[in-house]
Amino acid sequence: MPYQSELAVARAAAREAGALALYYQGKVDPEIKSDNSPVTKADKESERLISSLLSVQFADDGLLGEEGAARESKSGRRWIIDPIDGTRDFVRGNPLWGVLIGLEDHGEVVVGVAHFPGLGRMYSAAIGEGAWRDGERIQASTKTRFDESVLMVNGCSFIEGSRLGGPRDWLQCGLGRGGAAVAEHPLAPPA
Repeated sequence: MPYQSELAVARAAAREAGALALYYQGKVDPEIKSDNSPVTKADKESERLISSLLSVQFADDGLLGEEGAARESKSGRRWIIDPIDGTRDFVRGNPLWGVLIGLEDHGEVVVGVAHFPGLGRMYSAAIGEGAWRDGERIQASTKTRFDESVLMVNGCSFIEGSRLGGPRDWLQCGLGRGGAAVAEHPLAPPA
């Protein structure tokens, strides 16, 4: 299997970074970056940890991290890191955030790991390895009809201005069909 070792290292790095971030959850205050998104000491230290672990195993691979990790590739491969995807949720004490690690090989994404420490879940996939949740093989849903499907989003900013409508449309749709939907504003205080 071509990416078995990369997948194993990415999973291990995500677990370690997730444990570090959990240690900081509830103990750090965010700073606001120039793009108005929050960042914490946990984001920065988790990215440093992931970068270090990947660099030991794959010294010729490049790095691109949301919090600034950067290294040119000598191999044509690049690791892409988001140490805490969902920092707003992380800061609020909400478990709906994750550690994301991907590997791009000559422009094609070939490995991906999404670890959700607060939920105790890890999803991973690699070309030739299939997709996994917590060590068990998974596959895409076979549902083909919209009314049988479930769409989950964390925040509504990507919906605004798209053909999907805005948060009010989603609230009306969710509540009108007997479902539940919640829209949040990024500056809203923690619940």
